[in-house]
Amino acid sequence: MLGRERIAITGLGVVSALGSSSEQTFQRACAGERGFVPVDLFDTSGLRSSLAGQVLGLDVAAIAPRGEAADWSRSDALALLAAREALTAARAPATEPLGLVLGGTTGGMYETERALAALPAGSIEPRDARRLLDFPLSVSVERVARVLGSVVHSATVCSACSSGAVALALGASWLLSGRMGRVLAGGVDGLCQLTFTGFSALGAMDAEPCRPFDVSRAGLTLGEGAGCLVLELESSARQRGAEIIGFLSGWALGSEAHHITHPEPSGARASTLITDALRSAGLAPSDIDYVNAHGTGTVQNDAMEALALQRALGPDASRIWVSSSKAQIGHTLGAAGAIEAALSVLSIQRGALLPTVGLVEPAAPSLRHVRAPNQKSALRAALSCSFGFGGACAVLAFEAPDAEKRVLPAPQRGSVVVSGAASYGPLGLLTGAASARYLEADTFAEAELDPLTLLDAERSRRFGRASACLVATAEGALQSAAVTPAGTGLVVGSAFGDVTRSVQFLQKLFDRGPKFASPAEFPQLVASTGSGNASLYLGLTGPCLTVSEFATSGENAVSVALALLELDPASACLAGAVEARDAIVAAVLGGGPRRRSEGGGFVVLEDEGVARARGATPLARLLTHFALRGEFDAGLSRLGAPLAESLLITTPLPVEVEAALARSAWSGVPRRDVSSKIGFHEAIGATALACAVAQIAAEKCRLALVVTSDRGLLYLSLLGAPEEAS
Repeated sequence: MLGRERIAITGLGVVSALGSSSEQTFQRACAGERGFVPVDLFDTSGLRSSLAGQVLGLDVAAIAPRGEAADWSRSDALALLAAREALTAARAPATEPLGLVLGGTTGGMYETERALAALPAGSIEPRDARRLLDFPLSVSVERVARVLGSVVHSATVCSACSSGAVALALGASWLLSGRMGRVLAGGVDGLCQLTFTGFSALGAMDAEPCRPFDVSRAGLTLGEGAGCLVLELESSARQRGAEIIGFLSGWALGSEAHHITHPEPSGARASTLITDALRSAGLAPSDIDYVNAHGTGTVQNDAMEALALQRALGPDASRIWVSSSKAQIGHTLGAAGAIEAALSVLSIQRGALLPTVGLVEPAAPSLRHVRAPNQKSALRAALSCSFGFGGACAVLAFEAPDAEKRVLPAPQRGSVVVSGAASYGPLGLLTGAASARYLEADTFAEAELDPLTLLDAERSRRFGRASACLVATAEGALQSAAVTPAGTGLVVGSAFGDVTRSVQFLQKLFDRGPKFASPAEFPQLVASTGSGNASLYLGLTGPCLTVSEFATSGENAVSVALALLELDPASACLAGAVEARDAIVAAVLGGGPRRRSEGGGFVVLEDEGVARARGATPLARLLTHFALRGEFDAGLSRLGAPLAESLLITTPLPVEVEAALARSAWSGVPRRDVSSKIGFHEAIGATALACAVAQIAAEKCRLALVVTSDRGLLYLSLLGAPEEAS
C-alpha cells in the first residue's frame, strides 16, 4: 500500500489572553504567566467566578473593514487577527486558492445577547428579533473569507470544545483528497454571558484560577481567543521553499455517546482515540515526548483524561511530559483545540515545555507533569487532546520539522453510496424510498406534528423541538441503512440553532438574575447540541459534529461527511439537516413570498466496498458533490450529459443560476422544485437530497441532479442508480 504524504505546517497565528501573536502567547506561557483578569465585558455578579482569560484591548472597529464595524463581532475580529498572522508567517502567495475551516461554539453571541439585554424586560418584537439572527456561527468564516479574498472552499464546524482540533483534521482531509492545495484551519471563540452563566450554573467554574490535574482542583476558568494553522502537503511546501514549522502527522475523531456534559469516567473511549491517533501517524507511545492535555481543571474531566493517557500510553506514560495550557489562557472552548495545537507545534520546534500553572499536588502522580516554568527538553513528537460536551473527542499528533520520513498509512478510498435516507416534513418521518412521495403531488398541507412522539420519552425528556426533529430523522436514516451505530459518524447542518430556547434562557437571566439559570437547560443551547443529543440517543461513536452555512448547511454537512469518510473509509457517516419551527426565526424570515415550514433530511454515506461487505443494498450512488462560487457554467459542464431517465431536483435558485441551467445539457430534463410543494426552510436542500435518493431507490429515475443555492453559493449533487455487487 502506498503511503500518504505528510501534512506540513507552514504558518501559525494565535490571539489569547497572553498576547496578540503566537510568539507572545508562547513565550509568556513558557514563563508561567497567567492571563486571567476580572471580566469587564458583562456583569459577573452572582456567578461562581469573575475571572477569565479575556483578550484585553481588542478593538473590533479597528480590525473590521471600513464601514462594517457595527456588523462585526469579537469572534470575527479574533479570527481575522489569527488568520492574518498565520498566512503572513507561511509566506504563501496571496492570490492562490485557499481553503478555510474554523471551529467555534459562540459565534457572535456576545453581540446578540447585548442586543437582547437592551430590549424591554420579557418582550421581543419582530423588528427587534432580526438582531438576534445577525451573528450565526458561520459568520466569522464568511467575513474572514471576504477579507482574505482567496478563499474558494470553506466550512464552519462545531463539536463543542474539540471544534478547533476537528477543523485541523478536516483541513488535512481536504489536502490529501486533492480538494485544496493549501488550507487555513483553526478555531475561534469570544467570551459571552450565556456561556459564562451556563458553566457557572453547571458548577463547573472555579472561583480561583483553575488548577488542572491538582487534587484541589474545583473547576475551569473560561477564556477567549483564536488559533489558526496553515496546512499544505509537504511537497508543496518544499517546492516553494517554505519553512516547515512541524508536521500534523495523525488524528482521530470520535464520540463517547455517554453524557451531554460528563465524560465517560473510565477513559476507555478517549484512550482508544489516543491509540487511533498514534496509529494514524505511524507512531508508538515510545515516539511521543509531550502531551498538551485537555486539562480543564474540572474534577471529572481531569480524572478521565489521566486514566485515558495511562491506558493508551502504557509504561511510557510516566516518561512523557504532560501539561495543560488552560491554566494560563483559560478554556477557550471552540478555539482550544487549535490554540493548543499551535502551542504544541511550537513546543516541539523550540524544545520548550509549557507548565501547568497552579499544579501543586498532582491527583495523578504517575504522570510526568510539567510544573516549573521555562523547562527545556528535546521533543520529537507530541499529542494534543480535546474532549468536549456530548463526548465529542479529537486527538492530534504532531512531529518535529526534521522528523524522519516514513511510510504513513493511507486510507483506500472507493466510491461512495447512500445506504440509508430519511426525510421529515408535512408527511411526518419517511424513510428509504418513501420520500419520493414529496415529488408526486402538487402541495402538502403543513400538519401539526409532534416529533417527540417518535422518540423514547425518557431518553428525550430534555430535547427541544429542534433536537427531537433532528434525532428522529437521523434515527430513521440509520434504521434505513441497517448500519450499526458503533463507529458511525454524524454531521448535522444548522443555520441558526435553537434561537427561541436560547433567548428564553437569556431573558430569564436578564430579568431574574443568574441564580435562575438552569444547569439542565444550558447544555441544550450549545451549537453542537443537536449532534451531541443524536450521538447519545443513537449510540453513535464516530465523529459527531455540527456545521453551519445558512440555508446550505445540510449540503455542507454532506461535504464534511465525505471528507471524514476520506480520513476513515471503514465507517459510515450520517449527514444532513433538519430545521424545526422557531418563533423568532419565523418572525424575522417568515414574511416573504415563500411559505415557511419545517423539515429536512439525512442520508447515510458509506464506502461502497464496506457497505457491500456488510450485506447492505445501497439506495443510490453519490457520483459527485461539490460547491461553487461563480463559474456556474463550468461547474454544470463537469457533470456531463444526463441520461434518458434523469430528473432535476431543485430549491429556489437565483437568476444567474437559472440562466446557467438553461444553457446547460440539463435544461430539458424534467424538473421538480421541492420547496414549491412543502414550503421553505433552511434545511430544504437536505430534504431535496433525501427525495433524490428516494426517486432512485424507487426506480423512478436512473440519474438525479440536486441543485441548491444560497448567498452566492451553488451546490451540485449528482446521484445514480447503484450497480449490482460484483
